[in-house]
Amino acid sequence: MRPDPDQLQQWVLHDRVPAAEIGTRLGLSRAAVYGWLRRYGVVTGVAFLPQDRLIGLWRAGMLASRIATETGLAPDAVRERLVTAAVLVPDRSYFVVGSPEDPLPEHLLRDWVVREGFTAAQVATLTGTTARQVRYRLDRYRLSTGRPGPAPRLRRRLTRERLVTLYEEQTLSCPQIAREAGVSAEAVRELLVEYGIERRRSGSRSRPPLDPAALHDYKLGAVTLEQLALRLGYVTPAGNPAVRRLRAALQEAKAPAPVVPAQRPHPYQATIDRAKEACARSAELLATVRATMARLQNA
Repeated sequence: MRPDPDQLQQWVLHDRVPAAEIGTRLGLSRAAVYGWLRRYGVVTGVAFLPQDRLIGLWRAGMLASRIATETGLAPDAVRERLVTAAVLVPDRSYFVVGSPEDPLPEHLLRDWVVREGFTAAQVATLTGTTARQVRYRLDRYRLSTGRPGPAPRLRRRLTRERLVTLYEEQTLSCPQIAREAGVSAEAVRELLVEYGIERRRSGSRSRPPLDPAALHDYKLGAVTLEQLALRLGYVTPAGNPAVRRLRAALQEAKAPAPVVPAQRPHPYQATIDRAKEACARSAELLATVRATMARLQNA
């Protein structure tokens, strides 16, 4: 609910009530009070401008820009006050996300944005909302834009044969295919459904074979689990060791646990070794100096 501009002007211009006290009276925060004062153009030192005068000027046929010139208010402040007086319709309206009155339901966004490739600005224009409201719901529904644009272009870039090769033969994930094709992961998932390609369960990609020699070294404690993952090819798309996938494969294969787990090197082991060498050299030099001093004293 919008606060009354005449009441705000009375408190600020005549009664000199601070913003914190106005917030307490209206049930708003101090920042919200400052926001409404800015939107209404209520500033200390400005003359009191009642709502009746603004409504009269508007009904007399004056535009908001002309009213702003006559009254000294900013045009945006004039529009905000006229909207509060129910004379103008606000530029944007707010709806509860997911409610029956919401003009941006999930199925509509999925069809227009993901499948057809409409931009947020285009959807906002078609539905009478704002691009910010569209982007918020896309994030809320976990939908991403289906680049590179309309569905026909997307199908030309990712044909069924190529998608089968990437997804089933090369066992790439949807995000990996999306990065290679220059589209979104959500668009790849939509194409899998459209082409009738059965999707894998999460984390069910084919795993590299377990080399017996590498497993023997792991059993003896010669390599750590991370080193074994890199050696067998269990890596993430970024090249890091996929320890979780390797551990699951070892459990399924019932591989024996290491007799003596390999000790992970200290992250600063090289610095520690250099410090020990420096201490040893210092001790040798100190012993040499002491021996020289003793000979000089006996001489």
